[in-house]
Amino acid sequence: MNTTYTGLSAAGQESDPRHDVDLAQVMFRRADVESRRAAMFAAQADLERAAGLSGLERRSRERDAVIATVVLVQASVEAFINWAHIRAGNTVSSMKFMERANKLPQSASMLRPHAEPFAWTEDEKTFFTELTRWRNFLGHASPTSRNWLRDLLVERGDVPDEETTDSQIMELLTAALAARFVDAARTLMTRAATATGTSAPFSFGAWHAPDELEEPLLEDPASLRALLRAVLRRTKTLSLRADELSRELDQQRAGRTGLRLRWRPGRRRRPGHWVIKRG
Repeated sequence: MNTTYTGLSAAGQESDPRHDVDLAQVMFRRADVESRRAAMFAAQADLERAAGLSGLERRSRERDAVIATVVLVQASVEAFINWAHIRAGNTVSSMKFMERANKLPQSASMLRPHAEPFAWTEDEKTFFTELTRWRNFLGHASPTSRNWLRDLLVERGDVPDEETTDSQIMELLTAALAARFVDAARTLMTRAATATGTSAPFSFGAWHAPDELEEPLLEDPASLRALLRAVLRRTKTLSLRADELSRELDQQRAGRTGLRLRWRPGRRRRPGHWVIKRG
């Protein structure tokens, strides 16, 4: 959902009529979706590991969704802060996220001059630092950005020491981190919105299309296997390569609904081979 706005700012100042869209909710809704997808993939990985499989592919999908969540949460918070500056007619020359965030109390006082002065809490400032360093680590990938995040994680005790590799840091990108970032951003934007009189992004009641929390058909193993079954109704049998055979056996051991894997004995001195028969 976009928020459109025309006319004077809340401070009574003439605002640029070209700036009439608040993009914070767009970013935040998508961040919330990616956070939910991360939780879904994490649960699937746990089920696969419990069945004796590696769960590596599901874990990779979880990490991808967490990365998207972090980037989108930061974009949403920045958009929310910038919209308050636009509404207040407050021109902040710096393009740095932290400096623009630190100017929000000034815009809040312009928008609601008779309200209680607003200030970020220490916890909110700490979150901004963590969010920014994760975003720069993922987005810029420069040595400086990587070391800034590493130093923060060492200081907090999240990683053992400064010799921690980037790969080890990436292991911290879990569904739990994504959910924490979404919740923290929602809470601080809601509080700040009270001070500025602007709308805060929200997730409760935000519309999520069913297919946003589903995998594309041919990327979902169950759907792909169902498609194969339909094909086999016409072809009757299908020979398997060694790697396909291994995956199919793993699926059957995990108790997944799948195709019927059978050994076809050789005839007339021909070697036997594995085939999938229609289910």
